[in-house]
Amino acid sequence: MRLRTAARTSLAFLALVLLSALPATAQNMPAPEFLVTVPSAYGFDETLERLRQAIEGENLMVIIEIDPQQMLRMVGMRTGGMRQILFFHPRYMKQIIETNRNAGIEPPLKLLAVETPDGKVMVRYMDPTYQFGRYGGLDEIVQELGGVFQNIVASVRQ
Repeated sequence: MRLRTAARTSLAFLALVLLSALPATAQNMPAPEFLVTVPSAYGFDETLERLRQAIEGENLMVIIEIDPQQMLRMVGMRTGGMRQILFFHPRYMKQIIETNRNAGIEPPLKLLAVETPDGKVMVRYMDPTYQFGRYGGLDEIVQELGGVFQNIVASVRQ
């Protein structure tokens, strides 16, 4: 069975961010440089709600939420709160496709809210410079999406 490109991309990103659910030795590994981590000042549920509101406030659409906890329970693993939010807007896709069709594989944007063992909530996302900066001609979009992420995480930043 072949997965759609968006599903493969989402699963690859999910594999990266699930590091937080691994044993303590794996948790001590440094995060990749393209992964931005922001501590939330709120509990897990309120963090999710604030992120959703901030995404909508940026005139973006939540496409889907993925519950990694549910998937991990399928293999006998229990974790604290964990939710991946995928979001975007067709106006960005239009700009990307018109500028560099090769980058069309990168959307949607993704955030992960993860509860640490001590009850703190961290928000993680892939830096748009890494995600889109590898493609020529997208500097303006990269800058704009960087600001979008800054605005979204400001809604929960500690």
